[in-house]
Amino acid sequence: MKSMKKMMEQCEIYRSGYFHAERLQEEDDVQDLKNEVTVIVNSIELLQLHCRKLMGQYLGSCSVDELNEITIQIEKSLTLIRSRKAKVHEEEVGKLKAEIAGTRELVNERTTLHEMFEEKPLWMKSRSLESKNNASSSSAFENMNISDVETDLCIGLPRSQV
Repeated sequence: MKSMKKMMEQCEIYRSGYFHAERLQEEDDVQDLKNEVTVIVNSIELLQLHCRKLMGQYLGSCSVDELNEITIQIEKSLTLIRSRKAKVHEEEVGKLKAEIAGTRELVNERTTLHEMFEEKPLWMKSRSLESKNNASSSSAFENMNISDVETDLCIGLPRSQV
């Protein structure tokens, strides 16, 4: 019985030591997280203050050097914005020039086609060609002698063959 009691005491000692060490580790982790949150909150506050200064708020507390730095940052930002704007405008102008070149090409092609067909639409030109062809074939038909044509056609009742 004594050995059983001794084992129980030793288990209790190990258990309390283990849970105590685990609890200490958790407390350390929580403290680390609190410190990290404090650092992040301070960084956010500094960024917000910097943004307000860039927007022109709370400039009374700035030194001359800070004001000069803000001015330089704003000028760099404006330069970057202007260069992006110029690039966008160049791309738009390039697209418009390509579109104009395509339109000019179509106009030139249309002009060439109009010159080819003497300002007549294609359907009128094809009809005039058909009428010329019909006229030439009908005049050739009129010039033929009717007696020169042989057919097996008969007019009237068929004759009985002897």
